[in-house]
Amino acid sequence: MTITKNPLKAIVLGFLSVIVLGSVLLLLPFASKGTTSLVDALFTSTSAVCVTGLITLPMSHFTLFGQIVILALIQVGGFGYMSMTSFVMIAFKRKLTYKDKLLLKEALNYPEMHSITSFFRRIMIFGLLCEFVGAVVLMVVFVPKMGLLDGFYYAVFHSISAFNNAGFSLFADSLVGYKYNVLVNFTIMSLIVLGGIGFIVLDELFLYRRGNIGYLSLHTKVVLSFTAFLIVGGAVLIFLLERDGILAHNSFFKDALVSLFQSITTRTAGFNTVDLSYMHNSTIFLFVILMFIGASPGGTGGGIKTTTAFVVLKAIYSYIRGERDVDAFKRKVPDEVVYKSFVVLSLSFIVVSLSSFILSDIENVNFLRVLFESVSAISTVGLSISNTNVSLSGSFDDLGKIVIIVLMFVGRIGLFSFSVALFRKKSTRNYRLAEGRIFV
Repeated sequence: MTITKNPLKAIVLGFLSVIVLGSVLLLLPFASKGTTSLVDALFTSTSAVCVTGLITLPMSHFTLFGQIVILALIQVGGFGYMSMTSFVMIAFKRKLTYKDKLLLKEALNYPEMHSITSFFRRIMIFGLLCEFVGAVVLMVVFVPKMGLLDGFYYAVFHSISAFNNAGFSLFADSLVGYKYNVLVNFTIMSLIVLGGIGFIVLDELFLYRRGNIGYLSLHTKVVLSFTAFLIVGGAVLIFLLERDGILAHNSFFKDALVSLFQSITTRTAGFNTVDLSYMHNSTIFLFVILMFIGASPGGTGGGIKTTTAFVVLKAIYSYIRGERDVDAFKRKVPDEVVYKSFVVLSLSFIVVSLSSFILSDIENVNFLRVLFESVSAISTVGLSISNTNVSLSGSFDDLGKIVIIVLMFVGRIGLFSFSVALFRKKSTRNYRLAEGRIFV
């Protein structure tokens, strides 16, 4: 099958190549301070490229070289390997070929071919600018405590990790030590939202602000409204559920800050400012739902996406009311989009259920924790319910780790896109079958 017929297959192979290269680099003797197994190197590389954040080895296990390799993998994985390749080509004044543009279009989930190059330039500049500003702000907090060099390094690392929704942290307890630091919290939260909201939305807001376009598309309106709903709704529910739990005996402002941060970070970011193992089961299940939904299309986050969840909920509501079409903001949602949304939801539910069942059996771990880990992996979140400085996956045997690796990879590519890349038909029939009735 040629690349123009199925460019998704080339993207899958490209991500695999980067993961293998990262694994080889992490296996080098000077990349770590101790012995790194092949499975742990593969797990760490996959987690970085898929911007997940689950770890089987603490970051302190790796040397500066190893940490820089992980950071580079996060950057490549967040923007997409094809994006970084195109960035280098454009920087050296090389013109993108049609094949390059086609791959870039698929990698960025951009609807148009003719303007892909200019779109790519804008989002790369914006992304790098966000990481730069985030690093500068974080330096204000880190440099006085750590010194110039360490403060600079920690600020750059966490800024890149946050914007790419990776969740990797150089601190053993993630950001628990800064759970009440307003500057760190709002900087990380802003980077997470900007990275996860989708490059298409960010670009459209930029063009709308400049006056290049006169209105916002239905996609942008849905993403912005549903994202705000999930963030605020999630924060309120966390606040109420944990009022007598981890949030007890604190001021309203501190509780609100912790709740807001956790609501945002569950949307595929992976940082945490509290120990999740002390949360109520109801809160943990709420996290599972928020992680399952995830970020928005065309961004650095994972999950079934905010737009998918919105369309499914709106379709259910419309069907119950007896309405023929699914509409939003006075626009009809195409039937193909509705159908695809239910396919994505169903596929994700099946894969998560199957993987949780397998892990629960072979690892003999509490099912809710295994479900949490599975959803965190396939939604590329990186949160984990663990009492150690590594993820729950760190206690799995090699087979369990491989299951998580597969979930992270499939989640980063996108379950629907991954399925299309593997099973897309070479030809379609030019006739329709007679209808038959099935009672449901």
